[in-house]
Amino acid sequence: MKVMKNIEPLVAISIGEMVENSAHTIASKAICATETTDVRFFSYAKGESISKEYQEEDSLIYVYEGKLKIRFHQSDEQVVSKGEMMVLPSNVPYGIEVLEDSKSLNILVK
Repeated sequence: MKVMKNIEPLVAISIGEMVENSAHTIASKAICATETTDVRFFSYAKGESISKEYQEEDSLIYVYEGKLKIRFHQSDEQVVSKGEMMVLPSNVPYGIEVLEDSKSLNILVK
């Protein structure tokens, strides 16, 4: 495969099996990383967080298990639950607070 990695080609896999939950940590698995696109699966343990940071790419976060609080700009926040997604434009600082064990698919595009 030219661009995809960490996933077996031509085999169906459950999205829930892409990355495993681990206690007290955040884990990720990249399946595509190019100059213009980054596709990653994340697993978040309840109570963990990611500090606000800027991304040069537009970001789509699709939560397929659990519940995350996305904090953006100075004091805005939005809860994104299982089956929901949120788009964050490039150069908007955002962070994540994990409200319950969660998994997401994050797609970043320049």
